[in-house]
Amino acid sequence: MTVKNTQLAMVRGDDESITVTCSESFAAGDRITFTVRQSVEDPIALQKIVTEFPAGEAVIGIRPEDTAGLDFGDYVYDIQLTRRDGTVTTIIEPARFRLKEEVTY
Repeated sequence: MTVKNTQLAMVRGDDESITVTCSESFAAGDRITFTVRQSVEDPIALQKIVTEFPAGEAVIGIRPEDTAGLDFGDYVYDIQLTRRDGTVTTIIEPARFRLKEEVTY
């Protein structure tokens, strides 16, 4: 299963979480990788890996320090599932990730 055009936005420096579910349950040994870049060719700006799936969901936690050093603006992200057998599926294709301005920091 692949999802297209799933845009995300958050305020820089805030706590956020992204909950990912899949039609085929996640299993022990699976890995979800959330990657953010300014463009698909640029170095990784933020990456989170989830290997535990309570209630069958992957919860990607973003902490204030994960975005504190990033510039405001538009980035691109995707979410990839690597099954324990090595099968790789991009479950959310590259889409916009907007890092919004903060006033209190």
